[in-house]
Amino acid sequence: MRCWLFFHREIAPDVPEAAEVQRFQSVASRLGIDLKVLHPRDFDLVVDSSGNWSAIYQGKALPKPDLIIPRTGSESDYFTLAVLRHFEKQGVAMVNSPAAVEAVGDKLQTLQILGGAGLPIPKTLLGKFPIDVDVVERELGFPVVVKTLKGTRGDGVLLCADREQFNDLARLLDGAKPGADFIFQQYIKSSHGRDVRVLVIAGQAVAAMERRSADGSFKSNISLGGVGTCFDPPPEMADLAVRVAGSLGLDVAGIDILFDGDGYRICEANSSPGFQGLEKACRISVPDAIFEAMHQRLGLPTRRRGRSWRSFVGSGRKDFGGNSAEPMKQLVKATTRS
Repeated sequence: MRCWLFFHREIAPDVPEAAEVQRFQSVASRLGIDLKVLHPRDFDLVVDSSGNWSAIYQGKALPKPDLIIPRTGSESDYFTLAVLRHFEKQGVAMVNSPAAVEAVGDKLQTLQILGGAGLPIPKTLLGKFPIDVDVVERELGFPVVVKTLKGTRGDGVLLCADREQFNDLARLLDGAKPGADFIFQQYIKSSHGRDVRVLVIAGQAVAAMERRSADGSFKSNISLGGVGTCFDPPPEMADLAVRVAGSLGLDVAGIDILFDGDGYRICEANSSPGFQGLEKACRISVPDAIFEAMHQRLGLPTRRRGRSWRSFVGSGRKDFGGNSAEPMKQLVKATTRS
């Protein structure tokens, strides 16, 4: 199988998600997959009506791949999306599609899609400048969560405890932000410092990790010092994660779910989720699972090397998702993390 992985930064120790790219490279090498890590902005797009294959990268023509894996997430800009659309129209399979990547890159658009599908989300307001604090207090109350429309790994998210603190923030935002770049969101008290990241691949909830803040903060991201443990989600949670991914058109997704009393609310969805913490907590190989799922779904060729395929969820773990889709063991068989 010939595969391209799009990444927009250098692969260096201090670069977020570079370690995940290296995991893809390692697994691809073991499986005999020809994987190239490419920077989307190094392509020259030639658009015409000939219908011929066209891919010019750093001045050289590249042969058509079987699969493209975008790992640009919420930082996917117009140029990156244009490149993805170019190859999508030329018939290259993708995980995930440019439309899905674009929708999930905007947190408000994500919530609009999920709310329209009747899925449980926190009540949310789009930031309007100047900010009307009375509207925020009436609709959401305090504390209130403030988020940038784009962001990852917990960046651009803060909690305002009361009206006075929010007023201070509002004055700062009014002076610095001429456009509506923020959303204000209902605070889910019962999930303070705690959530669950569910990994969905090809319509199955294949692994989950509970994340807890280590310092009392309301944010539980592993990148911010949170602690992750493998989690066996109830069928309702696993089914919700699958429905979220389906509504957003995501083949691979990290769905963050909040606890809300006896139910759940969707915090965020990620089109290129980080998985270092998940692999460590749940002893799985995420790249193995993705490659095998695409092999099964798309009929893409793979050449297996080394150990035989085993259930990637590890000893003693069971498939997630209840009856929400075909059992995962029939769709994805991958090794435990190498």
